[in-house]
Amino acid sequence: MSPAKKKISKQKEDISDSQSQLSMEFAFSPQRIRLILIFICSIYCIAAIRLFYIQIIKGGEYQQKARQQYEIVVQMIPQRGQIFDRNGRVIAMSVNGFSYALDAKMIKNKKAIITAFNQVTGDTTGYYERLIMNAKSSFTYIIRGMTSRHKIIDSIKDPGFIRLSEPKRRYVYGSAGAQVIGYANIDNIGVSGIELHLDSLLQGKKDSVAMKRDAVGNLYPTVEMSDKHIVKGDNVALTLDIELQRIAEYELAEGIMESHAEGGTVIAIHPATGEVLAMASYPTFDPNHNNNILPEAMRLQGITDIYEPGSTFKLITACALIEEGILKPDSKVNGMGGSYRIGNYEIKDSHPMYKMSFSEALEQSSNIVFAKNSDNLSSDKFYKYARDFGFGIFLGIDLPGEVSGILKKPSAFDASTKRFMAYGYELGATALQVVNAYATVANRGIMMRPYVIKSIIDNDGGTIMYNKPQRIRSVISNKTSMIVKDMLCGVVDRGTGQEAKIDGIRIAGKTGTAQQLIDGKYSKQAYTASFAGFFPADNPKIAMIVMLHRPKTDIYGGKTAAPIFRKIAQKWITASKLPINENLTDQELMQSKLIDSALVPDLRGISVKKAREMVHSIGLRLPRNAEGIIIEQYVPKGFWLKKGTDIPIKTGDASKKKTIVLSDNSQKNSPSNPLRPNVKGMSVRRAMSVLHAAGYQVRVIGQGKVIGQVYNKAGKKECILSCE
Repeated sequence: MSPAKKKISKQKEDISDSQSQLSMEFAFSPQRIRLILIFICSIYCIAAIRLFYIQIIKGGEYQQKARQQYEIVVQMIPQRGQIFDRNGRVIAMSVNGFSYALDAKMIKNKKAIITAFNQVTGDTTGYYERLIMNAKSSFTYIIRGMTSRHKIIDSIKDPGFIRLSEPKRRYVYGSAGAQVIGYANIDNIGVSGIELHLDSLLQGKKDSVAMKRDAVGNLYPTVEMSDKHIVKGDNVALTLDIELQRIAEYELAEGIMESHAEGGTVIAIHPATGEVLAMASYPTFDPNHNNNILPEAMRLQGITDIYEPGSTFKLITACALIEEGILKPDSKVNGMGGSYRIGNYEIKDSHPMYKMSFSEALEQSSNIVFAKNSDNLSSDKFYKYARDFGFGIFLGIDLPGEVSGILKKPSAFDASTKRFMAYGYELGATALQVVNAYATVANRGIMMRPYVIKSIIDNDGGTIMYNKPQRIRSVISNKTSMIVKDMLCGVVDRGTGQEAKIDGIRIAGKTGTAQQLIDGKYSKQAYTASFAGFFPADNPKIAMIVMLHRPKTDIYGGKTAAPIFRKIAQKWITASKLPINENLTDQELMQSKLIDSALVPDLRGISVKKAREMVHSIGLRLPRNAEGIIIEQYVPKGFWLKKGTDIPIKTGDASKKKTIVLSDNSQKNSPSNPLRPNVKGMSVRRAMSVLHAAGYQVRVIGQGKVIGQVYNKAGKKECILSCE
């Protein structure tokens, strides 16, 4: 090898040795290793500190932000307990309602929401703009309790829009029993009647629970949510018979319209038990539409309003005179020719009466005879009988608002007190007190405590409370009660109460007509007209009072209130198909009603051909010669009829311009008494079908269901419908 090549080779070896040495020095230098480890540890420390800050220090905040995307806390309203009538029919229940809310922090498309609800509800866009603008929380209601869903609302897609289902109260029979049942508001809180009185039991247990929200705003329970959060309310059974209640309300409203009265009350009770079978007042309201309800429509007038009962109070005077042995039914008394002056005041009868029997004096309602003979009773005795019959005291009915009435103590009696009290003045009574007095006579002189709550049942079917009939006291002897019953039957058979008479059924009752006090003076324009009684007289099943406030067409109870009493009794007996047989117990009567019976459907506005198919399928029938459109039915929807029975109906045929009434006797309608169908509560389409068939032209204001109707009084055969 040349010296030059040897030199180059040596240089390469030196360079290689130098690189190896440098590499070894760098790779294994402790200083270098420490720097690398410090760098790596620093990165891990920074990451750990950041994670600690996010997960521990700010963990709650970030979790809350994450949950806001899909979770929200809502106060869930439980299913409110159901309310039943005495026969187990549901009269108040909870159904699913559709509610919508918004999350103020998440909402994006305000305009779409405002437009959708404006189109569906008709409320102004300004209303919804203010609602959204004022919303601050993560849950603000837009609207609650809608009964149906709408495509335009369902199409909304917004992270701040919330949909949920919550219970809404529904009253199956509308206004029937509204004042007794009352209503609950959208927050599941009872506002009046039984709904208020038993609110803590009916309401159930509510709780705030976390709900998951999906992409379109629907809410669902979280996994953690359990049944213990929400407890359904207890159920309540009432003593009301919803069939009798509906009849009472219908006939009361018809009677008020015919007499042009300002209001009225009907109460029916079972004399042997004190159970309230019906309690109706007019005006009334529909609890399904509880916005802007008038206070007087909600009031239970039968237990809250005081009036001077007039001649219906003669029952108490007659019982006292007979029980004390002062008079007998055939005792001779003197009506003084219809006028009896005592000092500075004069007592008058509606027509001149002279010598007669005590029974005849009650039949003809002689104020003079009762005033004169009250002198034979001491003040203490008279007060005791009035008090024992329940006047001037609370009867203890299980409803809110009962008043005690007004009854002077004997020490406050003056020279005229007994004489005026004898025929129903100088005291204040409720309609319930009066009818309960008649029920006492019907029940062999034994007074029972009136009540409307039959039982309370929990969700497992267990009975929490069961009301039993409660005897208060024996007021008069059985003998006296039998004597007075016969006298009251004479009032209906021969006296002032003949308008209450029903062929084949013995009715006992008494009319009442009382002037009202206006500014401290008895008015000659304002009267209270009433009729109180019971039937059948030999084995009373119902004691009832009908009271009208300020009737205009006729002031006398025998002409205005007694016919309403008769119509209610007739319809109830027909609809219930209960034989008035004193040998059958109440249980046997009810069984005879339910066996082989069918529930009557609503046939109004339907052609006879179609209706015949409907009723035939359930075992009922229509009159053979019926044709056209059904305008009215004598047995309303929801009543039981024995299979094979004809449903009496009214029909009309607009094309032939004639109207026919088909009753049990298939009699044609009298031109002097034209048909005026009641179409309230119907849809516009069905109402127009009924009215056109009856020969009326129709004008419609609004849309939806018919809430009011007015017949043109100017000779034009027209009906104006108000709808909502």
